[in-house]
Amino acid sequence: MLKYAKYEIRGTYRYILGVLALVLILTTALYAYFNRVDSTGEVSVLGGMFTVLSVLILFGTALATFLYIVGSFRKELYEDRGYLTFTLPLTGNQIVGSKLIVASLWFIVLGAAIGLYNIIMILIFVPIEIDVNILEMLSRLFDFASIRNILFLVLSFILNIVNMLVIIYFSMAISRVTFRNKRVGSLWFIIFLVLSGVMALGAVKIAQLFPYYLDLNTFKIGSVDKLSQFYLEFDNSIVLSIDTSTFITNIAGLLYMIVTTVLLFLGTGYLIDRKIDL
Repeated sequence: MLKYAKYEIRGTYRYILGVLALVLILTTALYAYFNRVDSTGEVSVLGGMFTVLSVLILFGTALATFLYIVGSFRKELYEDRGYLTFTLPLTGNQIVGSKLIVASLWFIVLGAAIGLYNIIMILIFVPIEIDVNILEMLSRLFDFASIRNILFLVLSFILNIVNMLVIIYFSMAISRVTFRNKRVGSLWFIIFLVLSGVMALGAVKIAQLFPYYLDLNTFKIGSVDKLSQFYLEFDNSIVLSIDTSTFITNIAGLLYMIVTTVLLFLGTGYLIDRKIDL
């Protein structure tokens, strides 16, 4: 499986590096232009056109890259390369696992690289006057953002990426089993939207039915009634309490996401092994 994942990486890394280079170049140009406008106060028509065009290119690149990454699995189902892939001594779960590893890797690499680069650009082009209040705010932020909380956020981010990809792959496999025609097979996106909506509704119902949360700082379990009314929710499982500066997670919601992700992963592998006939 790892050899197949390495093969996937070798086949896609040039495109990813090209996208990353384009995004970083346009990002640098936008920061430089906005810094010039802020310094001189001059806004030109050409500069405005450049800004709009750059934003459109960045948006189009993001969409194209997303479809390119997730579309790698679809090519195995509808194009000739699938004949070679499915004759390899790999099970359906191993094929899906390899695709999942590579796709998750590229999303994480792109997200981390672009995020860090924007931080560098802000430090270079945006003047920051450090005073006592800012230092105090940063001190509180570092006290709040413990290693445990940061690790949990990173793991939750990865889990959400994997969950999204598994739903997409399952939708593509269902579409391939149901509609053999390549054009009609594009309806996988509709299946994905419906399935995502059903799973989101299920997560809400589960969280309401079992309103018990785990405090990640103390590892104590409490009910939703004991929480402050000021909190932010992410995917009905992760909750950031604003007034207590703690991370809490709905236990049932988190387990629901993990279980459904595993079941859809196994279901996709089963469809590849038993239902898809190239």
